[in-house]
Amino acid sequence: MAIVAQSRMLVGRQKRSRVGGSANWANRDRRVALTMLAPNFILFSIFVGVPVVGGLLLSFFNWGLVGWPHWVGLANYRQLFHDPTVPAAIVNTLLFVAFGVVPTVVIGLLLAVFMNIRAPGIGAIRVLYFVPWAVSFAASAVLWQWIYHPETGLLDYLLALVGINGPAWLSNTTLALPALDVIGIWLTLPVSIILYLAALQRIPETTLEAATLDGAGAYRRLVHIIWPSVRPMTVLVAIVAFLGFTNGSFDLVNIMTQGGPVNATTTLIYYTYYVAFDNVQLGYAATLAIVQLGIVVVFLSLALAAQRVANR
Repeated sequence: MAIVAQSRMLVGRQKRSRVGGSANWANRDRRVALTMLAPNFILFSIFVGVPVVGGLLLSFFNWGLVGWPHWVGLANYRQLFHDPTVPAAIVNTLLFVAFGVVPTVVIGLLLAVFMNIRAPGIGAIRVLYFVPWAVSFAASAVLWQWIYHPETGLLDYLLALVGINGPAWLSNTTLALPALDVIGIWLTLPVSIILYLAALQRIPETTLEAATLDGAGAYRRLVHIIWPSVRPMTVLVAIVAFLGFTNGSFDLVNIMTQGGPVNATTTLIYYTYYVAFDNVQLGYAATLAIVQLGIVVVFLSLALAAQRVANR
């Protein structure tokens, strides 16, 4: 009996030692993780958190950079419902994002599938597709402004070679916003392709080979194997594209159209800039920024919900 009791005590000590050791390792990992995340969290708080809180507080004031801000309460938010430019700016922003994100996701997936094949020279083709990633929105705006020029532009010149009289792309109220969307898609595609390539690399080649041997064509492999495998990555691609189109529209609009023609390309972020620095109404501009932040939060919430559904 004594031997049995001693063995039980020894087993209990070993269990407590293992539990204590795992707890120590968990605490150590937690401390290391917090240490690594602390600089990023501090910088995020300073450059993102503080401006957001400051903008929210400023939206309750009226301030023209001269003198002290004056408390106006919800007057800036009530002004939103009487400003005729705000609905147009919100609609333009949603259209710009919608007609930019969807093609970026679809075309990005198709190009990633194409560049995932093993063929001579595929590396050079990948580099060419990634070139726009190294170009800023401002530089791209200058380049495409020349491409869209109605007299000396490259696009209208190519159309003239086949007998088509090209329109004034940036002066047409119907074509101006889609023309800017084309530039945004061109700039955002490299990120979409990279993310999709990372997802495609995880698909076992044996699975695709087995499907090919069973008679599945390219379309069936894309729909029944590739798409279910990259579907969770699609949410991340959509989020990255959404943020790119939401923020990147300012550079394109500011350099190429200044919101014209007739506010056809006035997005919410550009109108916020116009109100803040042309009209010098910083309180009302902060209110517009809060509205845009609300749109971003709603989209990210929907994207995260879609991510959970995709993971299931």
